Amino acid sequence: MSDIRNEDLKTGTFDTWAVIKAKRAVAVNTVQVKVNHKAATRQAIIVSLRREGYTVETRAQWKAKEPPGSPKRDWDYHGIAIHHAGNSFSCEADSAEQLRKAERIDFEKFGHLSYHYAIGCDGLIYEALDIRNKGAHIAVGNTGVIGIVMLADLSVHGEAYKEEYHEKSLLGKMRGIFDWVPDKVDVVTDEPPEVQIKALFALVKALRTYFPITSLGGHREYQRLATHEGRACPGAYGMILVNMLRNDLKLGGPK
Repeated sequence: MSDIRNEDLKTGTFDTWAVIKAKRAVAVNTVQVKVNHKAATRQAIIVSLRREGYTVETRAQWKAKEPPGSPKRDWDYHGIAIHHAGNSFSCEADSAEQLRKAERIDFEKFGHLSYHYAIGCDGLIYEALDIRNKGAHIAVGNTGVIGIVMLADLSVHGEAYKEEYHEKSLLGKMRGIFDWVPDKVDVVTDEPPEVQIKALFALVKALRTYFPITSLGGHREYQRLATHEGRACPGAYGMILVNMLRNDLKLGGPK
C-alpha cells in the first residue's frame, strides 16, 4: 500500500464498514474517527464530475509542479471568477501543453498556478491549484473566490486595448505597449466549443454543491470591483459564458 498517494483518487464509490461485538453487561468502547473534510470535499468534487462522465485530471495525474514553501490557505468560497488564458493560447494546441504553459507563466509571477481549475477546448477538466489553497487570479481580491480558466483566447480583436488602455494617459499606454500591441494585430480568436462549455457548466454546478456560491463573474468584473482597473479577461466570448451561467444558475454578479 506504500505506493498509494494522497492525491490519487478512486473514481467509484467508497465502502466502509465496522463490526461491533458486545456481551451482556460489558461496556463497548467507541473510537472517534476524525475526517479531514477539506480533503474529502476536494475529492468529492472530482469524483462527482467523473460520475457525470467528465474526464478530470488531478495535479498528480498531469504532474503539476509543487510550489516552494507553504501555500496560503483559503476555503470559505462564496464566488467564482471566470478567466481565459489569453491571446498567446489557442484551441488548436494540446490542452495539457497549454496548462503547462500557464503553469510556467504563473510560477514566474506567483510561485504557483493562479487558478484552481482549468478547462481545455477538448472538454478535459484539470485540477490546477489545490482548492484548499488561495488563488492569485485576481489582483487584491482572491479570498473566497474560486478561479476557473478556459485554456483558450476568448477575446476579440482590439479588446485588450479597449478595456485596459484606451482611458490611460500616454505614459500609461507606453508602459503597456508590449501587452496591447500584440492584441491590436491579433486577428485569431477562439469561440469556445460545446464540449468546453458543457464542462464549465458541470464544474460550476459541482462547486455550488459543496460551497455556498452566491456570485459569479468575469475577471474584468472582479478586477473593476477590487482596484477599478480595466481587464480584457475573460474576453467577449468569456463574458457571454458568464452571463449564461448567471442566468441559468440564478447567480449574482461580484459585489
